Amino acid sequence: MVDNKVNDHSIVEITDEDRDVIARINGNSETSREHKNQVELTVSSLRGKLHRQPPFPACSCIFRVPKVLRRHNEKAFVPNLVSIGPFHHGDENLQVMEEIKRWYLHSLLERKPTPKTSLECFVEEIGRIEQKHRDCYGEKFDIYSGNFVEMMVLDGCFIIELLRRCVKLVPWDDDDPLEYTSWMLKVLKNDLFLLENQLPWNVLERLFDLTKVNDDHSLLALALKFFESSVFNQTPQIKEGVQTKHLLDAVRESLISLHKPKSTERRYWEPIPTVTELLQAGVKFKSKSKEWNNMLDITFKNGVMEIPPIDIESNAESHFRNLIAYEHCDPDIAIFNITSYAVILDNLIQSSEDAEFLIQKRIITTILSKEDLACFFNGLYKDTIPSHFSYVELTEKVNAHYNHRCYRWRTILCRDYFSNPWSIMSFIAALVILVLTFLQTLYSMLTYY
Repeated sequence: MVDNKVNDHSIVEITDEDRDVIARINGNSETSREHKNQVELTVSSLRGKLHRQPPFPACSCIFRVPKVLRRHNEKAFVPNLVSIGPFHHGDENLQVMEEIKRWYLHSLLERKPTPKTSLECFVEEIGRIEQKHRDCYGEKFDIYSGNFVEMMVLDGCFIIELLRRCVKLVPWDDDDPLEYTSWMLKVLKNDLFLLENQLPWNVLERLFDLTKVNDDHSLLALALKFFESSVFNQTPQIKEGVQTKHLLDAVRESLISLHKPKSTERRYWEPIPTVTELLQAGVKFKSKSKEWNNMLDITFKNGVMEIPPIDIESNAESHFRNLIAYEHCDPDIAIFNITSYAVILDNLIQSSEDAEFLIQKRIITTILSKEDLACFFNGLYKDTIPSHFSYVELTEKVNAHYNHRCYRWRTILCRDYFSNPWSIMSFIAALVILVLTFLQTLYSMLTYY
């Protein structure tokens, strides 16, 4: 009996050590439950943040310039006078032009060229496909729907009214500062060329159609006329059948319209020699007729390189950088025409002597010194990879000519022995003496035998 009691007591007795073990088990169980709950919360949170659709629509065509390109010259991508679209909207430095935008819109409504020229029609037309217009931008932004549509209408009407005034379809107001202050119009044209300062073409076209009279030109014709001679001193060509995305895209398409390179997927190509090196190999340089009017159409045939003339003026760097940035941001662009052009010019111009020669040949007109021009093209395409290079065939022809020894020998012969009449006469005399000596030796041998 006693033994049973003892045994029962030993069974129910729990030591301090046992209590510690049980506590640890219970604690681990609690920790396990907490961990499981935390995992479930994290999974639920993460699942709620996932996107079924791509974060940026495939139709995006207006982008903020990547930092890797922007760092080389921040000012080349930032507007100085007017903000267009959402990226620079509200910038304190650009508020003066907001007043002019509203004034232009008021003038358009007062003129009322068509029955549909009204704020109600404008807001209805643009607001109807607001999301499509938002999707044109390469990032999302917090702008209330009404404010977004207002921005599109105000900026769009300002641009189309400006285009009409600049091409004289609509008279300037007597007190319009954009007409009588010459620097403002030049700066404004540059601002409207910037990649970050674009408006979807569809917005411009819809507002243009609502206010178009019968004798109006097309919107594309007005836009290209507006930029005529202000971009590398080129006359833009209208390219029919191409879906325009915005003003910058319209100008780029016009610049490449007559340049038809063979498409290539090559990522690597052989750089061509400099102007000085090619001259030593007997290559001649020629400025193409301005009537051809396509700066990209560089050709090489029979040892002659023909390059269309180009004007490198004060805004040229900004124009090049924005075109190059656009080529590398828009996935729809198959061939990097402008980037390839910058690469070719950089290959050719590596010294002030190279630059001076092209200036003398009237291939390049510039306000830059020959030293600055020598550095100009080198920095334009840093941190880019023109994988779709448009001058592969040209580089192959130039390098084949340069590496052919007979061309070098001919050049050396002409330079060292035929550089002036006396050298030519001396060479002929030496050749005559050599021939006579040979004939005399031959005659002596024949007589002997």
